[in-house]
Amino acid sequence: MAASQDQIDRIVALWREVRPDLDPSSTEVVGRIARMEYFITRRVLQDLARHHLNVGEFDVLAALRRGGEPYQLSPNQLQGMVLISSGALTNRINRLEEAGLVLRSPDPYDRRGVIVTLTPKGLSVIEEAVGNHLAAERELIEPLTEDERATLAVLLKKLLLAQED
Repeated sequence: MAASQDQIDRIVALWREVRPDLDPSSTEVVGRIARMEYFITRRVLQDLARHHLNVGEFDVLAALRRGGEPYQLSPNQLQGMVLISSGALTNRINRLEEAGLVLRSPDPYDRRGVIVTLTPKGLSVIEEAVGNHLAAERELIEPLTEDERATLAVLLKKLLLAQED
C-alpha cells in the first residue's frame, strides 16, 4: 500500500518529472513548513476573531500579560517584545486603547514617556484568548507523538537560530 501523498509530494514529483536536473528535496522541508504556516495562520485568525483581535493586537496584549503584574510596559519595551516599528506599535496601542483593553498613563520616571497597562477588560480578553490559542496549537500538533514533537522543536530551533544570527 502506497503512503499518503500531500500537496508537497505532488509538487516535488512534478519538478522531478519536468526538471530532472534539479534537486527539489529542500521543498519537502521548506514547502511543508510554509504550508503549515498557512494552516496555523488560518486557525489563529479564526480564534482571534472571536475576541475581536488581530494578530498584532494579540501580540501586544500577550506581551503585557507575559510581563507579569502590574501588566505594564513602556512602548520601547513593547517594541522590543513584538519586533515592529514604533509607528505600527502606536497604531496597535491606539486601537487597543479605543477598545478599552489598554490604558496609557504618564511614565512616573520619564516626563516625556508613557506606560501602557492592561485594563481589567484587557486582562480578561487576553486570558481567554491565550487559552484558546494554546489549545489550537495543541490541536495542530496532535498527530505527532510527544517524542516527535520534541524532535521537531529541536530541529526547527536549529533552523531558526541559523537564520536569527
